[in-house]
Amino acid sequence: MWLKAVPSFEVYTPSSLREVLSIYSSLDGEVVLYAGGTDLMPFMRRGKIRPRAVVDLSGVRELRYVRREGDLIHVGGLTTVHDLATSPAIPLSYFSIRWLRKYFGAETTRHMATVGGNLASGGERDIPAIMASLDGEVKIVGADGEKVVGPLGLTLSRGEVIVEAIFRDWGPGSVSWFGKFEKRASNGIGVVTAAVSMKAVDGVVEKIGVVLNRVEGRTMGRLTDLENALVGKTIDPSLIKAAVEESVSRIRPASDFRASSSFRKHVSKVLVRRGLEFCWSYLTRGGSVED
Repeated sequence: MWLKAVPSFEVYTPSSLREVLSIYSSLDGEVVLYAGGTDLMPFMRRGKIRPRAVVDLSGVRELRYVRREGDLIHVGGLTTVHDLATSPAIPLSYFSIRWLRKYFGAETTRHMATVGGNLASGGERDIPAIMASLDGEVKIVGADGEKVVGPLGLTLSRGEVIVEAIFRDWGPGSVSWFGKFEKRASNGIGVVTAAVSMKAVDGVVEKIGVVLNRVEGRTMGRLTDLENALVGKTIDPSLIKAAVEESVSRIRPASDFRASSSFRKHVSKVLVRRGLEFCWSYLTRGGSVED
């Protein structure tokens, strides 16, 4: 792929969220936000984005945090993937988040990429899938005020900024898992990705979230029929296999140069089954896993 010269543009370096919103409202033409730059810079070099101005968010320190408030965990939009994955605020059994330091790109990427940037990129990114499996939400601020939306299919209107992602610690007896199949290790977007979160009480599934990167076409989504089939049950490998087969057989992932629809469907069954078995085994066999 040919790289193009990046046209000249103005750069703004605000130090507060208020200043970011003020700059946005004062500019005409295409304005883009620069957080970690792991998506933006390649797009600009390929000529897919030609902004008049770039707003560099690196100085907005108020949006970089991971903190607990009761059972809620708040993650600032400018928190790096590395800081999220290594934060002591993340429950020890939430492997989907803690393992980000292993499967999310290269180490340099993890220190640059931000939670807000990954959420804003949409598509088949890792963090939207993980947050959706945990019933997470995203807080957005713009000229018209504040709103809270789900992490899947998120789109930002002009002048809007992701302030934070919020999810709940499901408490004792909960665990989360993430799996990715990709053609090159740690290369970024997986051919198939799956996120599974589960809570069990007294050997019965109380709550569950299952997300696949392609459920319909290129759209990420939750497998609510699979979740409903397992909640309230004491599960075992045979039940998991049957429920996954029935649910995932209904998805219609789009084909592309990386993999056909039928291949994606096959791998989706493998990953979802693996995630469910991991979570159930962790919860019923003493919760011992190599981190």
